[in-house]
Order: sequence, then C-alpha cells, then structure tokens
Amino acid sequence: MKLIRWLRGVRAAWRERRLHILGIGVSLLAGLLLLGLGALNVYTIVTASPTLLAPHAQPTPTPIAIPNYHAGGKREYAQDACTPVYASTSTSSLEITQLMGGSDVTALGAQSGWTHVAIWSGVKGYIPSNTLDVQPPTTPVQGDCQYGTVASPQPNILPENPGPFPAHASGVVLQPTSLYTQPNATSIPEGGLGAHQTINITGWASDHNGYLWYETQTAAGQGWVWADDVRIAAPPPATTTVHGQPLWKLVAGKGMWFTNYLTRHTDMPTLIRAAKLAGVTHLYVEVAITQYGFFAPDSLDRILPAAHAAGIPVIAWVYPTLDNVGDDVRMTQEVANYRTPSGDRADGLVTDVETTVDALSVYTYGQMLRALLGPDELLVDSALNPIASPNYPYAAVAASWNVIAPMDYWHGRPNLPYSAADVRSFVTNNIATIRNAITQGGERLVPIEETGQMYDMYSNDGTDGGDSPNAAEITADMQTAHDLGCIAVSFFEWQTASQPEWAAFDAYHWQ
Repeated sequence: MKLIRWLRGVRAAWRERRLHILGIGVSLLAGLLLLGLGALNVYTIVTASPTLLAPHAQPTPTPIAIPNYHAGGKREYAQDACTPVYASTSTSSLEITQLMGGSDVTALGAQSGWTHVAIWSGVKGYIPSNTLDVQPPTTPVQGDCQYGTVASPQPNILPENPGPFPAHASGVVLQPTSLYTQPNATSIPEGGLGAHQTINITGWASDHNGYLWYETQTAAGQGWVWADDVRIAAPPPATTTVHGQPLWKLVAGKGMWFTNYLTRHTDMPTLIRAAKLAGVTHLYVEVAITQYGFFAPDSLDRILPAAHAAGIPVIAWVYPTLDNVGDDVRMTQEVANYRTPSGDRADGLVTDVETTVDALSVYTYGQMLRALLGPDELLVDSALNPIASPNYPYAAVAASWNVIAPMDYWHGRPNLPYSAADVRSFVTNNIATIRNAITQGGERLVPIEETGQMYDMYSNDGTDGGDSPNAAEITADMQTAHDLGCIAVSFFEWQTASQPEWAAFDAYHWQ
C-alpha cells in the first residue's frame, strides 16, 4: 500500500505537468521548441565534462588491472564496408562475418595476399590483405551487403487498430476516477471508482491520442477507465521469481548489445563461440522499431537456437517511440509472443525508451505490457542516464520493469581525454541518482544493469575513429558497476567495439 501511495504522488505531479502542457498556446509551444534546441546544446556540454557531475559519495575503489590485447599482434583497420572475414585463406571457406568499414582487427601475420587476424574476443580468421591498413579510413562506412542467403529485413508495421482487445488481469484504482462508456474522455461518464478499489480487467483499447484504457465490469456497470489511474496487480518486479530464481538473474553478469547489422552479416555459431570466449552471459538483439515494426524475426530465427544451445539468454530489443502507446504495446506483444521455427522464444524483452519519456506514457506502456504478458516476462528498460535526461521517469519504470539499464555513454565530446577516475565519477553519480529515484521506504525497487560505451559517437558508423573509450576506461566502468552492486554490466555495441575494448571486457571476471 505504501508503494501505491508513493506512485500516486509521482503520477499526480506528472499529470499536473501534462495538463499544463496540453493547455499551452501555439506561440508558447514554438517558444518551448526553441528552448528545447538550447537544452540540446546544454546537454552536449554537460555530458562532455565529468567535472560538472554532482559530487555523490564514491565507493572504495577496487584496484584495476588494465589488460594488454593480443600480445605480438598489431592493430589494423578494415577500409571498406562489409569487409569479409573467412575461416581460411579461401573465399569458398566459411565467411565468419562482414566487418564495417573502420573496424579494427589484430593482425597476426600475412601470407599469399591474406592477413591472419583476431577479431572480437579472439576469434581467428583471414582477411584479404589489400582491404586492411594501419590507419582507419577517413570516412568509414557500415554498408549493407548480401551475406550468404540471409534475407534483408522488411518493414512489418501492424495495421492501425485501436481495439478493443482482450485482456485478463486485475488492478487497483490509485485515486478516485470516472468510469466511461467508451475508451475516451469525451464519452459519457456512467459512474465512479474509489481509490484502492480492485477491478477485473477484461479488455483494453487506445483512444485517438494513443493513450490506454482498461475495460472493466463493476457494480457501477461495464465501462472504461483510464489506464493511468490503475495499478496492475502483480508481484513486485524486483523480487519476482521463476523456478526459484529472481527473474533478473537472466541478465546478471556481462552482456553485449548489437543492432540488426550483426545478426544479418555474421555466422551465428561463431558469434556465440566468441561470446563464450569473452564470458558473455546474455545478449541484447535489436528486432523492432516503431517506424518499421517487428522487422527482424529472421534475426531471432538465426540466433536463438545457437545461443540457447550454449546456455546464453537472448533478450529481444524493442525501440518504441511511444508517440502512440497503444501501437507500441501491440508491436512489443508481437515480439514477446514470437516463436522461431525451432520453437525457441526470446528470454525477455528490453525496451529502449528514450524518445517519449513522460511518466504517463512510460507508466501505462509498462503496465499494459505487464497485464498482457504476465509477471514472469522479463522486462528491462534501456534508460537515458540522469545527465542526458534529468527528468527521466525512473519511478514510473519501477512499477513494471524488472531491471533498469541506464546508458552511461561518457564520451560526449570529441577529442576530450577521459581517465578511469572520470569514468568512475560519471557512473557513480548516475547510479546514485537513479537509486534515489527508485528507492521507497529504504528499499530499492528495481535492480540496475549498467550499460557502458563501446562506440565512437563521432565516427560515421560508430567504429573507433579516436573517440572511443580505451581499455582503462572500459575496465573502470565494469569495476565501478560491480563495486556499486549492480547486477550486471553490458556494452553498446558488439560490432563497433575496438580490440582494446574487447581485451578489457574479456579480462574482467564478473563475480
């Protein structure tokens, strides 16, 4: 009950802010847009300077050992998009992957026009020597070439449909509210619901703004209640267990993220072997974006059987803009319910909530997912960090998601050197700020998996052009997350990670 009262306070503040925003005039809105442009500039400055962070107490640092990478080798760079890596010195051998332009490798030797290389966490292969150079290309290009018989992804947007749809859940009314004849606030109210009243939810729908409504049958009659006024009845996300284990255990340890490029340009058994070599415990795989729908079921078809055979959970990565919450619920549900031809399904969902981040949209999106998918579905929120988004609704996330994974990308400005101490300060402050937002009655409501940076914000395709974190920074990031009691650390992203970054990742044993 304390949690419900706390959520009511959080929601009330955001509802007041939302109603104020809805009531402003066009001229003021234009002014706010201009202000937003100014805020964007401030954001760039703030993320670039570790000295601007609030001085939260630092944990006692654990001594950090910085690894060397592939002793005896030298660093070289793929010059072209889709640079092939073969299993042997023959183009008819297994094509392990296609590297993006600018990807670095460790050159181990050369023979007959081929360079023997190590990529990622030490997987060996061969690349035509004329496609490599000791300097990165001036303008690296990702490219999108054909890889074997793997099909290119196609948009797969669900047809517009506001519902109603069936649902089977119960909930608690958070504050006195109205019961409407239709799922919109312009319909006729036919009764009222009191605070703390339990309701049976039999359906859901969205209105013309994409906001969510629950259908219910009460003593006041059958009708619709705004989803923001209800808390779905479910166990606390942080302590939900499945088969005797906390649900968040699926993403405990060391994780890696990758966009759809990697799953479409790589041999999956080799990728999973590389993951095992690096001690990867879970993978985040991009499969759906609002503008394209669930566009990558083939990626799950390819990776899930290999990953599951190796005991590695795969979390399906969904990017909802939340411009229309109802549409994004349907897309996310489609991903959650997908089964591959082999019968595999993703081990959970990660929602990349960073476009629309008002508490109302985030809260109702998460609650609707929890109502439809049940308490046993792992939900991870890939959240903006507090410096990038000071008003990010972490408390709204805590109502539904099992894990918060803040994106701690500290290289926010080109040509600015960062030390291990800078990284430690950045991560410590972000984690402390988030915990303050999701702590109620002295209890942390959701565990945190820290997401670190393995890409260059300022190169054309994210490969290392000089502004990627170095090995010391990566090690500091992992050690700080561990010292702070995070359940895991993961990095964005696999295909842009440099060889020094991979070496640091490989060498760190999360325990």
